[in-house]
Amino acid sequence: MKYLIGICLLLLCTNALAQEKTLVTIRQEGFGNKHGLKLIFGNQLIESNLKGELLYSKEIEITEPIYGMILNKQNRYSGFWLEPGKGEVIIKKKGFPQNTVVKGSKSHQVYQSLKFAKDNDAFIQAFINHKDNSIAIGVLNTTFKFQGFSKEELQSMYDAVSLDKKEGLSYVRAHLNTFGLDKVKVGAQVLDFEGRDQNGNTFKTQDFRGKYLLLDFASTGCGPCWTGYPGMVEETKKYENLQVLTYNEDEEIDAWNQIATRRNIKLPWPVLWNGEDKLEVFERYNVEGWPLHFLISPDGKVIDSWYGSGPNQLARTLEKHIK
Repeated sequence: MKYLIGICLLLLCTNALAQEKTLVTIRQEGFGNKHGLKLIFGNQLIESNLKGELLYSKEIEITEPIYGMILNKQNRYSGFWLEPGKGEVIIKKKGFPQNTVVKGSKSHQVYQSLKFAKDNDAFIQAFINHKDNSIAIGVLNTTFKFQGFSKEELQSMYDAVSLDKKEGLSYVRAHLNTFGLDKVKVGAQVLDFEGRDQNGNTFKTQDFRGKYLLLDFASTGCGPCWTGYPGMVEETKKYENLQVLTYNEDEEIDAWNQIATRRNIKLPWPVLWNGEDKLEVFERYNVEGWPLHFLISPDGKVIDSWYGSGPNQLARTLEKHIK
């Protein structure tokens, strides 16, 4: 899910702390000798011991709270927050994933109080208690849709945050701004938008009336997006009356370029990054994962929509609809 990915990308808080080395030790209790637990910092899988009690031990530089994850064999994850001088982590099988301990880490305590709140009232109270804390803001921004909050509950938490911190609630704001508005569905008229590529060139969906338009909602951290692009290039080039637009939800342009170069991928269509009310557009298109595609007719009607990057599905869809 994209919100999990969003948490993974939330590596650093905004409050700078004194630079120092921290001995990080990560141990497991109760998983057995052949636990197979995997350790992730950010988006990177870290080399760790796959057997025994001690998973990881290394002195690393931590200047600000940093987020990590432990994945078990079923790919369930337990998150934790390290701080300068607070690097002792214990992953407990009993009560996994909520019983992970980071000794002395206030950041981890804030995370736990929200991530594993017993109900919405407990979550709201914990958030209000830490309303200007970057970690609390990040948890709300990336997990609120799983909580089933009412509009009033979300609005109350959003309003409680200081003005200079509200940018951290960009997904919440977009959700509130589009609350109650119709989502884009098959059979409806396309919701037009414009976006800019990394060179500042502007592209508008309405400029492609008269052609079929394939909208590809994606993200830099989306593995299926990257594996699907070669087949997507081959299939779409068969249709002269088809235009493709990729719209990336994140802003990791440099990382995207590096991955494209490494994979030798050159997309022959615009890749958009910035646009007015960008996240509101993603909300209206109900983008809950990547890649999500919409096929638009020459007169601006949504004629099909699907998740996934399989070339066979794309081929069948284009052959079915494009005349």
